[in-house]
Amino acid sequence: MKLNNSTGLNSLNQAQQQQEGLLKKLATARQINSAADDAAGLQIANQLGSSISAKGQGERNAYDGVSLARVYEQGLQGINDNLGELNRLAVVAGNGIYGAQERQALQKEADSYLANIQQTIDNTEFAGKKLFGADASVAFGTGNGSVNLTTTDVQTALQNEDAFNIDFSSATSAEQSLTRITDSIELIGSLQAQAGAEANRFASAGSNLNNQQIAESAARSRIEDLDFAKATSDKTAADILSQSSTSVAMQARIQQQQALTLLG
Repeated sequence: MKLNNSTGLNSLNQAQQQQEGLLKKLATARQINSAADDAAGLQIANQLGSSISAKGQGERNAYDGVSLARVYEQGLQGINDNLGELNRLAVVAGNGIYGAQERQALQKEADSYLANIQQTIDNTEFAGKKLFGADASVAFGTGNGSVNLTTTDVQTALQNEDAFNIDFSSATSAEQSLTRITDSIELIGSLQAQAGAEANRFASAGSNLNNQQIAESAARSRIEDLDFAKATSDKTAADILSQSSTSVAMQARIQQQQALTLLG
């Protein structure tokens, strides 16, 4: 069918282009499929997509920090548990009626707890990184800066408290050992408190990043996701317009042919 009426042809072409555009949007479920649809909207949506991706990685980093802090704190708790047993033994060794044989038994038990502490110091690690080997600050980037976990050279710290010098051979030496053990328990407790606070900071940073991702995802959705109800309604209207334009053009052509027949 050849149309001679340029206005009718333009109307039909516009209706068909509108149909094609709506079909593409319905197929992709997006109202912005190229810069031609909405150049500014596409740019904003792309920026939001990049920001969402970065914040997602930052959130994963933050929760890796939570995991690290928990392993570190659990290692400290293990040391603290053994120090608690040493503290009990030191009080027992302060009993003046104990003889050499009983004190040797207490010393042997104490040595086993000291060995447990040493083993914990040597073997506590996260992803191959030893946690008690040095004073350090482990940083985890969040995309908006970083959150740090402070680790301590626990062995050196305990040696400074003379924690490994436990002697239960007499009531006097047991009392001196008790003082050193008590000071060591306070040291480990303070490190645990610090690790707990830093774990909370990691968790807070992760939660904040998650909330930001949700907000930005909603904003991007409003910009580029398709309103199916409206698009379906527009598609129906475009179909009617296309059919009407075609019908009118055909009717005009028939009338034109009839007129030419009569004139002939």
